[in-house]
Amino acid sequence: MPTCPAGHPSSARARCAVCGLPTAQPPPTVPGAGAPEETCPDCAAVRDGRFCEECGHDFAAADRTEASPLPLTPPPAPRSADHDGTTVLGTAPDAPRPGAVPEPAHPTWWAIVCADPAYYRAMADRSVLDPASVEFPAHAPQRRMPLNRARIRIGRRSLRTGIHPEIDLAGPPEDPAVSHTHAVLIARPGGGWALIDEGSTNGTTLNGTADAVPANTEVPLNEADRIYVGAWTVIALHRQRG
Repeated sequence: MPTCPAGHPSSARARCAVCGLPTAQPPPTVPGAGAPEETCPDCAAVRDGRFCEECGHDFAAADRTEASPLPLTPPPAPRSADHDGTTVLGTAPDAPRPGAVPEPAHPTWWAIVCADPAYYRAMADRSVLDPASVEFPAHAPQRRMPLNRARIRIGRRSLRTGIHPEIDLAGPPEDPAVSHTHAVLIARPGGGWALIDEGSTNGTTLNGTADAVPANTEVPLNEADRIYVGAWTVIALHRQRG
């Protein structure tokens, strides 16, 4: 059974099921003579099935798209310009369930996701991570995501278990210290948000404090609160006005 750099035995092939670090992999099988290896067009990893083990690319869907001249999905909704010039793809809102908080028709809150080197160093100083095993990404562009659902999941996608969080930290770059189901943002009546850590392995902190929020407990959030998860990820909440 492979083990991760932290010493956890794991049945998962690519990532430790306990802490999310990469597991030790057996040497790749030498392909047969004359059979070139197919690589992922997104991350260049060697193909080992329908889905890429590194980034989740669907080879079968890509093959179908290339073979058919007809669109396989309905055309997307018209695009509209946000107040700051960002283009947002419009979607038809789902009908709210009885008694549920309705889905926001237009996003007024945004999550700004970036890699924070100061947080990474603090985690290393507290021996929460080993810089030799988990390196800070050389390129980590900031991402801006609309909070346009009543529940916004934070985590890393898993094709094996069917986990596809709205704030997906599987990358690139992938934050390996984030649990697949790490935390969730809950829309509150009146337009605010609350945070629930769903029992993540490495915990969730707020605004640079060292103490993790209690697991499975709703924590109210304020505008500009910063949520720290994983080895370097910080998620800042921003409310759009006007």
